[in-house]
Amino acid sequence: MLSFRPVLPSLLRSLPSFLSRHKSHIDKSSVPRLDQADLQEKVTLGSGPGGQAVNKTANAVFLKHLPTGLWVKCHQTRSVEMNRKIAKQLLVIKLDNLVNGENSVENRKKTKEKTRLKYEQRKLESLQEQSEGQDG
Repeated sequence: MLSFRPVLPSLLRSLPSFLSRHKSHIDKSSVPRLDQADLQEKVTLGSGPGGQAVNKTANAVFLKHLPTGLWVKCHQTRSVEMNRKIAKQLLVIKLDNLVNGENSVENRKKTKEKTRLKYEQRKLESLQEQSEGQDG
């Protein structure tokens, strides 16, 4: 009979280091979910560059979240299905910003990017100081 006891402690020791490598993961569990019953959808005529071909086809999607009154209009592609998918993603982002405020995924990504840029700036300044110290 095989025993797995010696393997288990080594696995548990490596687990915290594995978790610490991924501590910068952004938790998306607080992002609100869209219920299809809460959405009002309209497909409207497109506009913008492209002339008559764009202006005649109804492929711009207008989505409105009825409980909050938030709305999104998407006309990024020629496909209604793709525009619908993109509009839902944009609406989820808007809803997340409204509901979670500072703790929304978008704001956490911005904060993370700011700290990364600040770290890179400090590193660049320290490298410049070291090179000036060696030259002078």
